[in-house]
Amino acid sequence: MTTNRSRNWSSAAKLRVKNFLADLDERLTEVPFVAGEHYSIADITALVTIDFAAKAINVPLPDGHAALRRWYELVSKRASASA
Repeated sequence: MTTNRSRNWSSAAKLRVKNFLADLDERLTEVPFVAGEHYSIADITALVTIDFAAKAINVPLPDGHAALRRWYELVSKRASASA
């Protein structure tokens, strides 16, 4: 049974994730990776967060975020991303 509290939590969580994705897209227009010029633990953390959000709360990558999509395609192709 879904309660108002869980619906409110879900809506708030989705909004936070969408805001995170917009902020990350903006960051990735400036640099190739989350923390700058090189792949790092920040990219791993962001990738896991994005994949979890897509599966757990049904928030896929937005179509309009070109920099985020470029980054996602690049880092998700790494061998370590499929481990």
